[in-house]
Amino acid sequence: MGVLLAGVVALNVAVLRLNIQSDQLTEERAQLRAESAELSSQLALRAASARTSSLARRQLGLQPAATTRYLDLRQR
Repeated sequence: MGVLLAGVVALNVAVLRLNIQSDQLTEERAQLRAESAELSSQLALRAASARTSSLARRQLGLQPAATTRYLDLRQR
């Protein structure tokens, strides 16, 4: 009877360890998915910006400004 009880306890400990590992892997997967979503968003933003610049040059003949000027439109 003692051997059977020891076997049941050992089995329960093994199941507990597997559950802990499963929880850790689930948490890690969620973090990786969040990082992947953030990186996909950054990539889409950068690709859209480059595409817009390329279309402006090819289709509209626009060029990047050599210098930046700011106008003050407030009434005096």
